[in-house]
Amino acid sequence: MGSKSAPARGGRKRKMRLTMTRKRKAMEKKLKQLKRLIPGGDEVENAETLFQKTANYIFLLEWRVSALRTISSLYGVLGSSNSEDSSADHSKDLK
Repeated sequence: MGSKSAPARGGRKRKMRLTMTRKRKAMEKKLKQLKRLIPGGDEVENAETLFQKTANYIFLLEWRVSALRTISSLYGVLGSSNSEDSSADHSKDLK
């Protein structure tokens, strides 16, 4: 009975090693994908720096979206008032 427990432990360790290897490979694949998405990510060597660059890039993208929304709302307001003025001018021409 004692001899059966030793191979079982070895089997568990092997299974655990295989699981860890699969997880490590999956993480490495995801890090490679992230490196391709982030500008300058290909030059980053460690995950911590990559995560910091990713956070900075997300912040930059959020800022750009906010700026574009602000600009579009300004032009949206100006655009609608200009289109009303131009349509009023066209109606005068028709009379």
